[in-house]
Amino acid sequence: MIVITESVHPVALEMLSSYEIYYDPDLYAHREALFSVLSRARGLIVRNKTQVDAELLAHAPHLQVIGRLGVGLDNIHTDLLSPKGIHLIVPRGANAISVAEYVLGMLIAFQRHLLLLTQQVRQGGWIRDMSGLEIGGRTLAVIGYGATGQAVAQRAQAFHMRLRVYDPFAQVPQKWATSTLEEVLDGADVVSLHVPLTAKTFHLLNEKTLAILPHHATVINTARGELIDESQLLAALTRKHLGGAILDVREVEPPQASDKLLYQDNVWCTPHIAGLTEDSQIAIARYVAQGLIEVLG
Repeated sequence: MIVITESVHPVALEMLSSYEIYYDPDLYAHREALFSVLSRARGLIVRNKTQVDAELLAHAPHLQVIGRLGVGLDNIHTDLLSPKGIHLIVPRGANAISVAEYVLGMLIAFQRHLLLLTQQVRQGGWIRDMSGLEIGGRTLAVIGYGATGQAVAQRAQAFHMRLRVYDPFAQVPQKWATSTLEEVLDGADVVSLHVPLTAKTFHLLNEKTLAILPHHATVINTARGELIDESQLLAALTRKHLGGAILDVREVEPPQASDKLLYQDNVWCTPHIAGLTEDSQIAIARYVAQGLIEVLG
């Protein structure tokens, strides 16, 4: 049996139709029910809400393979899988284009004040003196040079942005490479985060590192909310040390109604959808389903 605990594109269900499937997109929220069905599971498909920990694995004695519908692995205790002989299927890069298009598209809209201007026109306004800025010629700091960071860098070149990249674990083109986090931030007009959440990247942008940025800089986070110390981000925005922030991910998801970042004019928030296009979800579903087929036979 294959257990699917969160939403999946129908293409995966079609590809896996020859197997017994237990599909409940809300199963992740009901641990006891999940544990019960896992007793017969050979395959498990999750997104980011299912906590694949020692407790879960103890209830899945026949589990052979886990498919992750996305690339973040902070909800999966990967160190526990190999000793149990469990394969992990991760569609790395499958949503890179979607995220990269989000980053550049939102940046252009943000720099041109397009959301505010649209709202003004709806209210009867016709203000034409809010011209905004071009992104061409601006310096983009890309932190993390995996598939998504590379896709962002490639597209930023088309807009003639100046690139800097920081990733101590990747081979970065020499013309863009920086040796420290401080170096990539210093003088950057825009910062885009594309690293996984680990103990070392937790609050990567904090009071000290945010202070390195110019006062006009824009921060974009499409990776994990915990990469930014949001209390310090709010403080920097409030005292006008930063120009703005585009946040697709948050430290708490969804954010509380009392969250002050939601009400800053220079902050745009979206509900963790940068990688969620129809195209990317089909690609991810196909990749994961094919991976399970190859393992389960």
